Amino acid sequence: MNETKAQSELTGLERFAHLEDKIFRVVEAFKAIRRENESLRIESQQLKGEIESLRRAQTESTESMAQLQQEREHLRERVEKALGLLASLEVK
Repeated sequence: MNETKAQSELTGLERFAHLEDKIFRVVEAFKAIRRENESLRIESQQLKGEIESLRRAQTESTESMAQLQQEREHLRERVEKALGLLASLEVK
């Protein structure tokens, strides 16, 4: 009977050790997930900064393009006037 009791105690200890091992693995997995979450949070912040920088660059490019188009239109008008003056000189 002592043997049976020792075996059941051993089985109980083994079950406790097994449970303890599972808890340890869950804690380690939780720590790993926490580290990965922090890493992803940092990466997300960096990407948000890059997106904002790209948006500013796009806005600047759009404004620059509009200004260049206005300058182009102004130069076109001046060239047309100059050509008109030249044409009027040739006619006389």
